[in-house]
Amino acid sequence: MNLFTLVLQILLTIPLTIILNYINKKDNKVINRLLIPTFYIVLVAALLPIVKENIFLIVIFEIFVRNFYITNVVNVEKQNSGIGFIIESILSVAISLFAYNYFISQVDTVVPAPESIKPFLWFLLILYVTYLYNASTKERKEQTAIKTKKRRKEQTIMQYAKFKNQYYQNVKSRNDVINNLAYSIMIFEDSRKPKVNRKVTEYIGAIAKTERKQGIMQVTSYNHITDEESIKIVMDEMEAINKKEKLKGREQLEQLLSRYNPDEKAEIIEIYNQITEFLKK
Repeated sequence: MNLFTLVLQILLTIPLTIILNYINKKDNKVINRLLIPTFYIVLVAALLPIVKENIFLIVIFEIFVRNFYITNVVNVEKQNSGIGFIIESILSVAISLFAYNYFISQVDTVVPAPESIKPFLWFLLILYVTYLYNASTKERKEQTAIKTKKRRKEQTIMQYAKFKNQYYQNVKSRNDVINNLAYSIMIFEDSRKPKVNRKVTEYIGAIAKTERKQGIMQVTSYNHITDEESIKIVMDEMEAINKKEKLKGREQLEQLLSRYNPDEKAEIIEIYNQITEFLKK
């Protein structure tokens, strides 16, 4: 190994240091710092056969260059101190030395013959097409989810405006949480059972003389209950619970919605949050 090759390897250390620093900023994972140096020397050996001899030295030089840069240029000591860094450096050198001894030094040229890489190229092509398809599918799903969430939020606000205009005289607690929660329950219950469906259920229940859920708030009763009466019943219940429990925040909402199961609570609270967010604007 002559001096020219050694100097060239030292110079080739700089691009590797730049690559590792860039990748660490984007995705600071140990596996990158362990494998990228080896990939780099394989690529350099393929492009510049003149530096192939003992090319693993580039990895060793890079460790010293990176240490100098970190400690003297950016003044960060935590990245190059401790047993962790030492083990990481040893493993990186060991992997590159293994690649050199069992691959790079054993062949005349690191670049494979065209015939031998055909299967690998087809594998990469299939892998890349699969990646593009999965990425495209994932992106479509994410965009659909965003659009659906936005549409549901817009529908919630429209329903809130509609019900507030229609039932503002029935929803007038001194507690804003109870008022907003009442509208949230209305929106939730109306989405599950619109007015036409409620009327049909009430009519069938009246004929069969059975207990059924009635009104926009879906209050269980044998007797006929109007939307306004169902609102009053639920408002009175929430006022009584709030007066007794004296809770705030999420616990208050959970207690006021005690007659609903966890999934229903979560959906009503989501509607409640959308309403309160809208009112803050």
